[in-house]
Amino acid sequence: MSEVMALDIETGNYSYEIGGWDKHSLFEPTVVATWDGDNGHVFSKQDIEMTTAEVHELHPRTLGDHLQKHIDNGGIILGHNIKKFDLPVLNAALDCWTAGDLMTKAESVIDTKLLISKAGGKDIATSLEMLARNTLDIGKSMTSHDAPEAWRAGRYLEVAEYCLKDSQLTYDLYQYGRENGIVKSRSLEDGSIVEIEVNWE
Repeated sequence: MSEVMALDIETGNYSYEIGGWDKHSLFEPTVVATWDGDNGHVFSKQDIEMTTAEVHELHPRTLGDHLQKHIDNGGIILGHNIKKFDLPVLNAALDCWTAGDLMTKAESVIDTKLLISKAGGKDIATSLEMLARNTLDIGKSMTSHDAPEAWRAGRYLEVAEYCLKDSQLTYDLYQYGRENGIVKSRSLEDGSIVEIEVNWE
């Protein structure tokens, strides 16, 4: 088991439909994916089949047990904007008690977006897409804006694969920063590539 497990979620609705990003309880989680460098787990509201991950029903207890097992084994949960979005939504909308518990355990959670924003300042693009493209030379398969529409259209497997890919990109970005001490993004002022020193501690 890897010390770090990346987590990502997708929802079936948009922030503008429910009154803003802070309305955590009104979001509708559809897929949650985790990746530890070797093994993927996907928790889905709809029945899907995947060869790239173990698939589970999206249920607060099933997901909570999965996260808790990792924490109990000394692991850390990793995510990109996990402290402001993923964990609060899983806690409030899915009633996943482990997510709520993790919100109070800073030592058990690493938020790459938060740490990169602090290190790089407000003039640096901090989206996972921009960081993955410039650091890892890999783009995302869709955007967060596409996912609710795809889910509503019944493209459940596509959304699940996208969610798993985002957890893998977050994991890879973390590992790159850990090994090299930097990640790369773009300046919001002139579009130039910027190296951001990171320390995930």
